[in-house]
Amino acid sequence: MQILPTWDLFIIVFFAIILAYSFIVGRNSTLKIIIATYIAILTADGFGNILDRFVLSDARLLETPTALGPESLVIFKILFFVLVILLITVRGSFFVAMDRERSLILNLATTGAFGFLSAGLIISTILVYISGGVFVGNATSAIGVDITADSLLAKMMTENYNIWFSLPAIAFLVMSFVGGEKDEVEIVEP
Repeated sequence: MQILPTWDLFIIVFFAIILAYSFIVGRNSTLKIIIATYIAILTADGFGNILDRFVLSDARLLETPTALGPESLVIFKILFFVLVILLITVRGSFFVAMDRERSLILNLATTGAFGFLSAGLIISTILVYISGGVFVGNATSAIGVDITADSLLAKMMTENYNIWFSLPAIAFLVMSFVGGEKDEVEIVEP
């Protein structure tokens, strides 16, 4: 049996990796990753648009070598997107503390759900960048790769990006209203 690298395989493998990582770090850290992903989407797209406008476009301010072609924008956005997620997750000066669930099974289910939504958000963003899409602004770049022709999963994730983008926020909002068990902390003065 020979396994050929396809977009479907890429999507399935990265879903599995991100989902497994979510169980390793826990629900609160997964929520921090989701928040960092939202920030990274806007940051990478904004800086990518600046790079495109002032460095890569025909009316550029800087003369660039021919090695900096239009595909450099896609690579820049993806690398910057991942870098911002990593920096905010590791060095971000905020902490997410969602209430504990009373049941271990419910805790595992919510962690898995947020891990799945995190994976969908990250992977669909990367696929949109690869296909030349933008989030800040209303233009679509002409440098993208058509990944939807050979992959049903890639087509589903890029065409339904708005769902992948909104579901983690909706799930977080719902979980904020659905009660968990609050930890009581007693402060004792010496």
